[in-house]
Amino acid sequence: MLEVGTGFHKELTGRENIFLNGAILGMTKAEIKSKLDEIIAFSGVERYVDTPVKRYSSGMKVRLAFAVAAHLEPRNPHRR
Repeated sequence: MLEVGTGFHKELTGRENIFLNGAILGMTKAEIKSKLDEIIAFSGVERYVDTPVKRYSSGMKVRLAFAVAAHLEPRNPHRR
């Protein structure tokens, strides 16, 4: 099992980590931007999204990470 918040940089804000984690998961910057409000709302951390992640509870980190992953678009690995 992965540690809570894997892929997050604790000094970056939640918003910045959405872009970081989204990029790690293969999303383009444009994809992340288009889904940013939806990801933030889904995570439930709207009030704290511009706070460094080091101030988040473990539950907030999990919700934020899940929200990013939940908004991934499935890709066909055989299509370029």
